[in-house]
Amino acid sequence: MTIIRPPAVAGSFYPADADILRSEIDGLIDAALHSDVTQDDAIPKAIIVPHAGLMFSGAIAALGFATVRALKGKIKRILIIGPAHRMAFQGIALAKADGFATPLGNLRCDLGALQSALALPQVQILDDAHKQEHGLEIELPFIQRLFGENADIGIVPLLVGRCSPRQVNEVIEKLWGGPETLIVISSDLSHFHDYDTAKRMDGRTRAMIEAFDAENIGSDDACGALPVTGMLLSARKRNMRIATLGMRNSGDVTGDKSRVVGYGAWALYDGIPQVTATHDQENDFTGATEKLISNHGAAMLDLCRKSILNGLEHGTPLRVSPNDIDPALNAPGASFVTLKKAGQLRGCIGSIIAHTGLANDLCENAFKAAFRDPRFPGLSIDEIKDDLELSISVLSPPHPFPFTSQADLIGKLTPFEDGIILSDGNRRGLFLPQVWDQLPEPADFLAHLKRKAGLPMDHWSDTLRAERFITRGLSAKDIRPTGFWQIESSR
Repeated sequence: MTIIRPPAVAGSFYPADADILRSEIDGLIDAALHSDVTQDDAIPKAIIVPHAGLMFSGAIAALGFATVRALKGKIKRILIIGPAHRMAFQGIALAKADGFATPLGNLRCDLGALQSALALPQVQILDDAHKQEHGLEIELPFIQRLFGENADIGIVPLLVGRCSPRQVNEVIEKLWGGPETLIVISSDLSHFHDYDTAKRMDGRTRAMIEAFDAENIGSDDACGALPVTGMLLSARKRNMRIATLGMRNSGDVTGDKSRVVGYGAWALYDGIPQVTATHDQENDFTGATEKLISNHGAAMLDLCRKSILNGLEHGTPLRVSPNDIDPALNAPGASFVTLKKAGQLRGCIGSIIAHTGLANDLCENAFKAAFRDPRFPGLSIDEIKDDLELSISVLSPPHPFPFTSQADLIGKLTPFEDGIILSDGNRRGLFLPQVWDQLPEPADFLAHLKRKAGLPMDHWSDTLRAERFITRGLSAKDIRPTGFWQIESSR
């Protein structure tokens, strides 16, 4: 007997009438096809799309599906992986079903792929988890209209419960396949914050996704954090390229900005050859950043100072309006802010990838260095003295730093110039170029960076990866040797 899982949210998340549903989906995809972000000639291997009702997130989801339109007639299997909303369980759940139904008809399940997934210990058949679930179902009408309602495509619906990103990644890798297989990750972003808070949180999540930062995305950032991070682990290992297609939240649709849900769409493309930054690129960054610091260094440091003082008084970082600062500081930038007390580290937090204007990035990182570095207690008002030193570093975009062996990596390192991001699987560590002051020998630098990444100092594996960046920066003592904190802290 054939078992078909019936629609659970037709009539609520999307129209139950087939003709109305066709019209809505076709309109969303047509609008997406006219967007600049869907004009890339490359075809993604995977997309991340939201799963709210069509009126809320359909336009963003359509951007993701529009990027894979060229797969029509070629695609044979689609993995659909999303978080479980209706039932708590351990591991990853399959439905006891031969197919899933929508008002547009049935999609068959790829039973062979499901059996392959069941060979993994974290995967189980749990039909009840699927019965009322919307997070996978909402993607099905897009698949039917984009690839054909009668297309011979097998779907692999996977619901993620309590497990680790690595366990999700194992399933993705097992079912990766070739060009016949598409991966659809279903996830919304932040939930039920006010509009401005949601925008900040979702902007941070966007930056982490673009940086393949699988370790720091949590359930507060995305309801599908585990499917997203499981995918990012594969993307990072395979040197994939990622593109943000669109962002919005429910407040943009309804006008009610008091309690919103965030949405985003991303396309992930197959790995491209690793390249290193050219001397021209680094020269461009160096020249532009040194000019920026020469012209605006004092203002940059002052923003950090004010953000820390604002944190002491209000418990939040300083927020600056674009109209209140020089346009040069509104441009996207990635920074680290370091605090030292009597010459000893007191806090250091930063951004690897530019995700907002440099001014607000500095304010956010200054606040976090003072109050959110988990290695130290929050800064107190009593510590605001001349022996509290503040310095900033502006980072170039990181570039892959290929090597063939540990000796090759050590030999390629340039002391006092290279910043390095080292990763292996879920482990990741970053050293700013300033660390060379304490570890001037490349072998020592690398060994301690491994330790920071949570790896043994003598660790080596073929999956070890490195990225290189450079920085330019300055210290408050370069601008004002004494009295840097005096004006605000004496009020």
